[in-house]
Amino acid sequence: MHSFRKILVYGRPSVVQNRHALAQLIHTAEALDLELEWHPTLRGAVEEAGMQLPDPFPSGNRLHQGPGKPTREEPYTVSESCGLVLALGGDGTLLDAVQIAVPRGLPVFGFHFGRLGFLSSAGGVEDFEVALGAIRSGNLILESRSLLHCIFESESGEPNEILALNEVGLQRQGAGLMGISCRVNGELLNHYQADGLLVSTPTGSTAYSMSCGGPIVLPQSQVWLVTPVAGHQLGIRPVLVPDRSEVVLEVDSNEEEGVLYADGKRLNWSGQGPVVLSRAGVELHLARLGGFSHFQNLKSKLHWGRDARS
Repeated sequence: MHSFRKILVYGRPSVVQNRHALAQLIHTAEALDLELEWHPTLRGAVEEAGMQLPDPFPSGNRLHQGPGKPTREEPYTVSESCGLVLALGGDGTLLDAVQIAVPRGLPVFGFHFGRLGFLSSAGGVEDFEVALGAIRSGNLILESRSLLHCIFESESGEPNEILALNEVGLQRQGAGLMGISCRVNGELLNHYQADGLLVSTPTGSTAYSMSCGGPIVLPQSQVWLVTPVAGHQLGIRPVLVPDRSEVVLEVDSNEEEGVLYADGKRLNWSGQGPVVLSRAGVELHLARLGGFSHFQNLKSKLHWGRDARS
């Protein structure tokens, strides 16, 4: 059982458009004796919308109210008493929350305000009582999700790194194909001619990789997916490799500069040199409601078993 009393609420500022839902969140949390701490990216937008938040930030996390958007007086730090991150939004919001939660070892509970919500456990105003009740009582399952560790050269020439929950990808910018070499543990897997190349986690198998024809694999599968984007070699298919492998991507030096991104975010990449991918030494703990089923999630989100003609 994993019960929590104080949680960090994270979301994109656009979530304040759903004022009724936020008001219901606050009301339900008060009724359950849950303490909410609001991340600055969301708190500033909520305050600008004229909504009253019940609790001030702890010392050192206060916002300066000046003209325009609020700014932080000091770097934001999550209170030590916070035990979980509640991500309000779609899967993109939850991906953003990974960078907040993982370094602090906090689990993330996704509450769906978006369009699909593969990673969310609940959604809709009517689910707040169920979701927050489970958080308070501990009726949760904590799933361990593997992360990609990506090392690359920044535009300044310095080494940089980032963690990705879904995928790391290279994408062309111009009209021509990209030439991308992919090596697994030092051995050439293939030299791809394509619009791009993805290396995805099992979690990311239902994201961009699936749209490019990659297989769906269960989260506990210990593999990476190497999936070409619009490959120009008809015999080349997506490949699964062990997740303990080191995967190195490199773009042909004579190619147009490409884009490197992780979980949908463009990275500050020099456009050259190897992109080195390996399994991170940390994992994301994804909180699910008790009784959650991956198979049922796939069937409901992808509409399996439904007659499209009806």
